[in-house]
Amino acid sequence: MGRSLKRCGPLAIVVALSAQSNLAQSSESGLPVEVAVPSAPIAVRGAGASHLFYELHLTNFRNAPIELTRVVVLAGDDTSAVLASYAGEDITSRLLRPGTSPTLPDKQVIAGGMRAILMLQVTLPGNRPLPMQLSHRLTFSPTIPNAAPVEETMNLPRVSVGGQRPLVIEPPLRGGDWLAANGPSNTSVHRRALLIVDGVPRIAQRLAIDWLKLGPGGRLAHDDRSRNENWFAYGEEVLSIADGTVIATKDGIPENVPMTDKRAVPITLDTLGGNLVVLYIGNGRYATYAHLIPKSLRVSAGAKVRRGQVLGLLGNSGNSDAPHLHFHIHDGPSPFGSEGVPFIFESMQFRGSVASLDKLIADSPGSRRVARWCGRGRSRWRTRSFDSLERPRPVPRTGPT
Repeated sequence: MGRSLKRCGPLAIVVALSAQSNLAQSSESGLPVEVAVPSAPIAVRGAGASHLFYELHLTNFRNAPIELTRVVVLAGDDTSAVLASYAGEDITSRLLRPGTSPTLPDKQVIAGGMRAILMLQVTLPGNRPLPMQLSHRLTFSPTIPNAAPVEETMNLPRVSVGGQRPLVIEPPLRGGDWLAANGPSNTSVHRRALLIVDGVPRIAQRLAIDWLKLGPGGRLAHDDRSRNENWFAYGEEVLSIADGTVIATKDGIPENVPMTDKRAVPITLDTLGGNLVVLYIGNGRYATYAHLIPKSLRVSAGAKVRRGQVLGLLGNSGNSDAPHLHFHIHDGPSPFGSEGVPFIFESMQFRGSVASLDKLIADSPGSRRVARWCGRGRSRWRTRSFDSLERPRPVPRTGPT
């Protein structure tokens, strides 16, 4: 796999402890907390609103715990323009706690030397103008021995909103009814798929989608679901979403038996996406197609491709529970060592929704959310999150050798 070539530089705010600071008379904070925004938010339209997906990385430099109690997101320096406000469970549900137990009793308490990652999706309804910058006000409650609990507020420097418009692309598959699973959502398994690549935390899959094809009766497969070929998506041609250049491929990884926890190969950073193709499509944007059938790739590294050209066949390799196409757009050549960015399909028709992917897999279709590729013309469409087809699995905390 390649390595990241270009990305937005991180905003890092390091606040040094100052025992003599007078917080009542100064806007500077003496809290020893580092805050970093690794990837500038880029707005994307969907469901009649604009959405900004990004993260705040919070590292506690104290030797004692500190609790994050409130978060306020503002439009630039306008203290009256509150875009979002979180406290209690609204903070807890948005926190990742790397290096801690899954049963951590209180995610908001950050121990000394530990990090918390706040996953944000700020939504601006209707046609509300986008701010050029965001401001954040964080309130912490430090643990001070033999002292009553106190709260201190930190006003962070402004974060610029990315000015690049989301890429408009052709569909990666041919027409038909396709289910968009694990799509853009603050709770999607992709949204929280943070990986350490070459010593840097990345979320390349931030806005990824898993595509599954629905057949007659709205089902995903027929007869024996333990056979890949019985899934309606299996073997479908995967298409280039734009003119571009193939910069990397992976092939030869055997396929999994559907709907089991077993994998045909150990899951590492090098096998996570199974057989895959990575395209460079210009303007610092790359597209990854993952989980393809082994030996089905029609292209190799260095090849020039045209929009709509067949790249390979949809399969079930790598970290995959069933035949589907994993697709995402990112800002660097590494499929998992870069930052995921938003995209818009040129044409699509909304046809329904799915209440539960588990029920659908169990052959109880219920309601459905599907996308039907349609004719030319530009339309914007929002996907939503469903239960995972790509179960989180441990991967190395360094890049592949």
